[in-house]
Amino acid sequence: MIATINLDFQSSDVANRILDAITPDNTPLPSGLTIDCSVEETKLHIAVKCERNINSLGATLEDIMSAIDLSLRTSQTIDNMD
Repeated sequence: MIATINLDFQSSDVANRILDAITPDNTPLPSGLTIDCSVEETKLHIAVKCERNINSLGATLEDIMSAIDLSLRTSQTIDNMD
């Protein structure tokens, strides 16, 4: 199974900040699971390949989206402090 997430942010800085924030969570991965992430201009692309069960894929996608949400909220808080 392969799932993709494509998110478009306000700027390439935000997209890269999110990528940097979620990248440490991508290693080490359990066997049968690969995650590829990249930024193209303002777009963050995430591809999850899962050779495990559907529940594992769902949990992985939920973890990624939670990390993105946390990173966005943290970035907004920091930006508002400036």
